[in-house]
Amino acid sequence: MTQLKKTMRYLSAMLLVLLVFTTSCKNEAKEKGNKEITIAMVTFPGYGPLYVAQEKGLFENLDVKLIRIEDIGQMRSAMQSGQVDIYASTYDIFQSTQGADVPGIGFMLIDESHGADGILVNESISTIADLKGKRLAAEPGLPPYFLLQYVLYKEGMTLNDVDHKDIATQDAGAAFTSGSVDAVGLYEPILSLTKQANKGSKILISSESEPGLLADLLFSSEELLKTNPDVLKRIAKGWFAALDFIDQNPDEAYEIMGKNFGVAAAEMKDFKSSISWYDKADNIKMFDKNTENNVYDIFQMEGDILEKNGSAKRRFRPEDKITDKIINKFK
Repeated sequence: MTQLKKTMRYLSAMLLVLLVFTTSCKNEAKEKGNKEITIAMVTFPGYGPLYVAQEKGLFENLDVKLIRIEDIGQMRSAMQSGQVDIYASTYDIFQSTQGADVPGIGFMLIDESHGADGILVNESISTIADLKGKRLAAEPGLPPYFLLQYVLYKEGMTLNDVDHKDIATQDAGAAFTSGSVDAVGLYEPILSLTKQANKGSKILISSESEPGLLADLLFSSEELLKTNPDVLKRIAKGWFAALDFIDQNPDEAYEIMGKNFGVAAAEMKDFKSSISWYDKADNIKMFDKNTENNVYDIFQMEGDILEKNGSAKRRFRPEDKITDKIINKFK
């Protein structure tokens, strides 16, 4: 009986040690911000470095979950309900609203279109001014749609100055080939394929000539930014580390990205030729208000364009929806 008591006391002591150790680990993880952070995005290979950072453990001790939500409205609702902590969006899509508030504060840039989007025109169009009165098509909510609004804005026009049709991208390419429209907003590879199929057509303008226009930012919930900004710093640090990893280990990195987007590594490399990723130096530069065409300037300009075209019924001040607090930690 004495031996049994000794054994029971020993087991009780061991359980107590285990309990204290487990509690200590949980408290340490909590102190370090080791909670699941959910980042939402549409299916766009430009977000590939997020998967590299996740798979290679570059977010330090953060438990990062990456999810796909293809509808911006659903993405906003997910953040408002607390299901999503961060989501990726371009300036224009973020500001496209018919009056409702839009959740999120932009804290870093991650990528931009660098030729992946363009306006394809037939032989009747030589300049942007020639678009007036022409039949144009593009899919609402996608970068080529905003690029179309932008080129019109540069000539003092809006969608009201053209015969505009809202058409899905695949159908828009077909409409251009059939001659139903004179110009069309497309993204790669549909842009190049449609051009090849239509002799005499040309790309009037693409995102390659408009740096910074079609760029993605990461938007954090206001709660996370307020209560745990260190988490956002680690997300940014993880992104920057992923870019370094891609440079140093391209074969492995493109395999990871291709796997997560259902394409071969070679296809991912081809896609990368039409986009650019923002590194730490890029972000520091773009979040500096002394920089020409900084994030605040671009946010304001794109809001102006959307408002003129009836796509932004509610305006937001750049200072209310963008913060430099996270990027400034890297200076």
